[in-house]
Amino acid sequence: MSDLFKQETTASKLIEFGMLRHVADDIADRDDDHPERQMIFQGQGKILLALMQEDHLAQKELAERLNLTAQSTAEFVRKLEKKGFVTRMKSPTDQRVTVVSITDAGRKETTKNVQQIPPFLTILDDTELDQLAHILDKVNQHMYEEVNAANPTWFNKFHQVIMNRMLSQLHSGEDR
Repeated sequence: MSDLFKQETTASKLIEFGMLRHVADDIADRDDDHPERQMIFQGQGKILLALMQEDHLAQKELAERLNLTAQSTAEFVRKLEKKGFVTRMKSPTDQRVTVVSITDAGRKETTKNVQQIPPFLTILDDTELDQLAHILDKVNQHMYEEVNAANPTWFNKFHQVIMNRMLSQLHSGEDR
């Protein structure tokens, strides 16, 4: 049986790969009409991760940070609110501003999805996990370069909001 930490590390790299692939596909206008291939860290998932990083954000700020339109952000937030993952309320200082906050249920759901080890990783031994993690690092680095070359602003926003959360998950696993 392989080391649980190696499984978690490789699972984090797979999640990072999925998020990066989505951003790189958007920038390169690659055709990806297959929603079954999409990972949780799109749309609603991006919003939850951003709120895990910094809670109580204006809906407009969420849209800007995640490079989403105001309309799609509003739709995602409404769906998340229906699921009980976020709350919306008017800002006490400016009634025109809607502030979005993550709920305990939203935190639990996001944490569960970030920490989940795909079952297919449990069949790999430690050497194979190390190899896969190394390969994913190499592929992810290439995609970071591709995204940065195409749109540095988008890359910076993506990296700042999403990857800080992923890295903190990885570092918390190192303390075990």
